[in-house]
Amino acid sequence: MKFLLFSKIAFEVSNPVALVECYCFQTDFYANYDYFLPNRKVEHVSSIGARIQNDVLQRCIDVTDNTKNVRIFEYGVDEFLDLDDEAISNHVREVSEVVIGKLMMIEGIGLSKATKILHTLHPHIIPMIDSMLQEEYRQEVDSRWRQNNPEKILIDYYKNLKKELNRRHLTYVFDVISKNQPCLTKVRVFDIIWWSYLKAKKLKAKGLQEGKNINWSTIK
Repeated sequence: MKFLLFSKIAFEVSNPVALVECYCFQTDFYANYDYFLPNRKVEHVSSIGARIQNDVLQRCIDVTDNTKNVRIFEYGVDEFLDLDDEAISNHVREVSEVVIGKLMMIEGIGLSKATKILHTLHPHIIPMIDSMLQEEYRQEVDSRWRQNNPEKILIDYYKNLKKELNRRHLTYVFDVISKNQPCLTKVRVFDIIWWSYLKAKKLKAKGLQEGKNINWSTIK
């Protein structure tokens, strides 16, 4: 089953359902990060690996408490992707300016932690833009891109997710996963898939540098 990353990079996952299930099993995802967790709080970001000191965390809480009315948070991902490109871009620019930019003004909070915080609070619509994805974006899409322009990578992320191939295959995987474990959102499912691809790519490159040939049976 093929997927696209930033509409430029095509990769294939032979069994994406098994890949997602193995990821969740290995990381204790279901125990540590339940989508239906009541009263979601910024503090829960630690469950997805973001280590933030208490004083910094409180400043992040202050920012997010004052920005609950940003329009993008009202959408589910399918409803959001049905919007035209201009509307999507406008919503992304708003969340970038009103929330992400303010979070990134806090010392120790970069784009990766800022999006992890928002994903914790709004896992149905906000993806995690971690350092590995940022590096891939610089290498494959725009070598001049930097974190101080977060809306650009986010707009391209949603445009990519909007592609018919991604939406069709992601919907299939999500529907199968949801029958057994309904806590995952579509955004999180796609995060797991692209992260696994980039991790496999990185390990393969490292293996080749060390004279080891790594052949993946799941990700091509």
